[in-house]
Amino acid sequence: MQVWNIFARFRSTTVRTTAKDRMRSMLTYDRLELPAGRLECLEEELMAVVSRYFELDKSTTQFDLQQYDRKASLIANFPLLRSKC
Repeated sequence: MQVWNIFARFRSTTVRTTAKDRMRSMLTYDRLELPAGRLECLEEELMAVVSRYFELDKSTTQFDLQQYDRKASLIANFPLLRSKC
């Protein structure tokens, strides 16, 4: 019975954390007044620029919009396979 309680607590924490992260992202988008599709367009353009200089692993490239106090940051993680220069 205790093993089930530990699993249930872990699962509810994970769901809670995921929901909290999604809500934080929605609030950040709202405060930045980003039109629908604008961030996706920016991500595609950033990948195009970086891929001019590096071969990228596009399947694992990640973008994250985070807010600190009243400022937002765009975090881009580009796994680089090799340089094209």
